[in-house]
Amino acid sequence: MNSPCHETASRWLLACLWLVLAATGAAAAEHPSNDISEGDFTIPDFAYQDGSREALTQHFYTLGTPRRDGDGRVTNAVLIMHGTTGSGAGFLSERYSGVLFGEGQILDAADYFIILPDAIGHGQSSRPSAGAAADFPRYTYDDMVMAQHRLLTEHLDVDHLRLVTGTSMGGMMSWVWGYTFPDFMDALMPMASLPVEIAGRNRMLRKMIIDAVKNDPDYQGGFYTTQPAGLREAMYPLIFMVSSPLQYQKQAPTREAAESMLDGLVERYASRLDANDLVWAFDASRFYNPAPHLEKITAPLLAINSADDQVNPPELGLLESHTERVPQGEAVTLAISPLTRGHGTHSLPSLWGPYLSRLLAATGPETATAAPGALTTPAADVWQARAPDTYTARFETTEGLFRIRVKREDAPRGADRFYQLVSNGFYDGVHINRVVEGFIAQFGLHGVPQINALWKRTTIADDPVRRSNIRGTVAFAMTGENTRTTQVYINTADNTRLDSDGFAPIGEVIEGMDVVDRLYGLYGENAGGGLRGGQQGPLEAGGSDFIDRHYPLLDVIRSASVE
Repeated sequence: MNSPCHETASRWLLACLWLVLAATGAAAAEHPSNDISEGDFTIPDFAYQDGSREALTQHFYTLGTPRRDGDGRVTNAVLIMHGTTGSGAGFLSERYSGVLFGEGQILDAADYFIILPDAIGHGQSSRPSAGAAADFPRYTYDDMVMAQHRLLTEHLDVDHLRLVTGTSMGGMMSWVWGYTFPDFMDALMPMASLPVEIAGRNRMLRKMIIDAVKNDPDYQGGFYTTQPAGLREAMYPLIFMVSSPLQYQKQAPTREAAESMLDGLVERYASRLDANDLVWAFDASRFYNPAPHLEKITAPLLAINSADDQVNPPELGLLESHTERVPQGEAVTLAISPLTRGHGTHSLPSLWGPYLSRLLAATGPETATAAPGALTTPAADVWQARAPDTYTARFETTEGLFRIRVKREDAPRGADRFYQLVSNGFYDGVHINRVVEGFIAQFGLHGVPQINALWKRTTIADDPVRRSNIRGTVAFAMTGENTRTTQVYINTADNTRLDSDGFAPIGEVIEGMDVVDRLYGLYGENAGGGLRGGQQGPLEAGGSDFIDRHYPLLDVIRSASVE
């Protein structure tokens, strides 16, 4: 999960603003899947909150196929809503869909029906720039949610949502969905938002954007023929809204660099927007205010913000105090780190993916915890099974999928033990607790303390070292001779010095090494560390509950199996 740290400054800046100013074609082109569907749904006589009635077309993208239970109700639909001036296509970028929608990922499109609508006024949906200009209805967030509900129920035949989530404006719309249609979803996860009226500095910034455009004489009341110069002026408060003080200081440490960076941003993003579309989009929040309705939200809700978000700064204390009023609500504010990106953190599932995984696990049957079975009886016959000469272990994690190929001839005892552990579900739900950049990624502490205690005493004899600890190889951790149990590590660099210490590789990663490289590593040795460090006691005693509470961003093995 730490790969964003390695991007160049210019690439990071594009990433941070991408979902705010998404270019539809470019975003869609980045997605690795070829089964994206898109379409349009027109409501002939849509009633807007401002009293207007006219035809409304909504554009949308979908991935996957809806599934239904015995009563015909859809069980796997996920609605994801974009931010102000963005579009559904923004979620098709590699940094978002490449982490969430692919094989073995948290929202694998083979398991979920993912719906990415263009909200009213955005993307390829009906909007001022499509012809009506300033005569376009003054839509609101309530209009957007009502229109999306009709898109789902009348066109896509979706009568229930497994998850409602969104970023920024989409996060705010998640709150509106929660109290407007409280029985329509299993879970809600608003990102980068607050459940209160847009006021204070937030409204001031929005009004700066609107006034910069409308006060320009060339705006001509919204009936201009060329984009008014005020559109460029509106970029200044917009850039501030999505900025990250820490990252901006890193990328522009001198006056010259800062001014050059600002000028480039203003020109680049002003060229992608239409003045009316911008004004209407920012003014759509004028009546937004979930605060009086929070008790109506009955679905479990997890709200996630980041501490460096300039739109929703944590010092206001509004997220926590208002989420407490949601019957099943929880609020999380991610601490500022080298990985957070201000308001744009909402578009980095590589960072907050473990929270999403836990929310899904807590609210649906598809990820229910399996019975311990043979895990409580290390002396059972299944633990004597001989591994095939060659096998592949598949690991689905909160960061993505990786596969390990094992050849028994390399380390017979280790290959057998690893085969047994994977086959019997030992690693399902296990945290990847020790990730040290440029060294290893280690896992194998079971989340149930009683099971972990049993296996801590169930050792296997050593294998001779027949291959070297080079990048991508996998070996058992140990504290000395014949002390291997359940913990294994993946070398993320060439660690040949471990060969002489007796660490015998049993296999290697053959797919998904990029996933291994992204595993969350900012806790370093502090989340238990290695076996020889003697600091794993609290994790052993407290299990998954302790780890989730103290190290919530650690990636988790969602499931492991032998293929």
